[in-house]
Amino acid sequence: MPFGPIRPPELLELETFVTCAVEGSFGAAAEKLNVSRPAVSKRITHLETLAGKALFERRGRGVRLTEHGARLLGGARRMLEERDVIVGLLAEIRQDGPSPIAGLRALLGSPSGNTRGGQLAEARLAETERILEEVLRASRTGVAISDPETSVLHEVNEAFCQFVGRTRGELIGKPASETGTWDDIDERAGFIEELRRTGSLEKVVIRVRRPDGSTPAGETSARIISVAGNPKMLSTVDDITDRRRLSLQQHGTLVAYRAITAFAGRVLEGEALLDGLAGLLPDLRRSADFPTVLLWDEETQTPTHQVGDEPWPTLAADLARGRPLPKSQVKLLIHPDLPESKDGYAVPLPEVERSLVILAQDTAPDTSRALIATALTDLSETLRSLAPHARR
Repeated sequence: MPFGPIRPPELLELETFVTCAVEGSFGAAAEKLNVSRPAVSKRITHLETLAGKALFERRGRGVRLTEHGARLLGGARRMLEERDVIVGLLAEIRQDGPSPIAGLRALLGSPSGNTRGGQLAEARLAETERILEEVLRASRTGVAISDPETSVLHEVNEAFCQFVGRTRGELIGKPASETGTWDDIDERAGFIEELRRTGSLEKVVIRVRRPDGSTPAGETSARIISVAGNPKMLSTVDDITDRRRLSLQQHGTLVAYRAITAFAGRVLEGEALLDGLAGLLPDLRRSADFPTVLLWDEETQTPTHQVGDEPWPTLAADLARGRPLPKSQVKLLIHPDLPESKDGYAVPLPEVERSLVILAQDTAPDTSRALIATALTDLSETLRSLAPHARR
């Protein structure tokens, strides 16, 4: 006889089935779930209708799993475990207005059920959501859930918003190509391809582009998870911009000192000071990928030797108003309209009647500024010691 239209099992029915198996009776399961015994019996009857087999042997007041019930138990438990994982990710505490993780509720849908058991599950869900919301809010690590195919962002926490320089409203429901969060969208394609191949990625360095034009570096880990039966990408990211910049500056300082040593050797072998400095500029620029390095003539207020991009048009005024870095003769260039994402440095070289000027791409932390200042100061002192023995 055909079954006719039969609704699929709900999670509450599977939870009731597992509870009955654990408690050994419908009555104990009803008490555990805070529902009536007839409600428990109705749920089990529906599951048995779907299976076409008895799932429990009724023995007086107790029940015992049949062979078919035992087969179902493992799958039911896995379903409930997945539900618990999803509940741990759910979006919105029941309140007026969306919560900081409301996107997940739209992604997963609201749980149903008007029974007392359903109300109890809703209470547990709300409490779990509240805890998760507090964890995500307190975390200094950025967290995002997105679609690996479309790159649409379903959920982000505040730390992620701060890292990419955008609000939740600018991110949720939009693809990465539209929000511009990836500095190189092709890099994301390679990232996703590797993620599909391995299932997870750990501590991959990426760059994002903020609305102000800066490109902070992040160390991200990602894995594919199943949410409501659909594959999603769960990503975490930590801002390592300063740490990475310092590492690059440390490496660049070694390169710069090698270049200064080579410059000193050439001067002692007879090369003119100004020619030696001009030959040093490309090495200094490459040492930390500086956009521009030049020698500035104070008398003519123009660069006499230059490598890289054109300097700022206000460089003469910036040099005049620059302030010395602590315990250093190196000036930090200051300009009222200069973007916060850039730095400039200048050190006077009176032996050749010039100043050496370096224009950096990003604003450096104090530790990196100290490294740059030390290298430039040492170059100045090297030039001073070489001057009596060098050709002009």
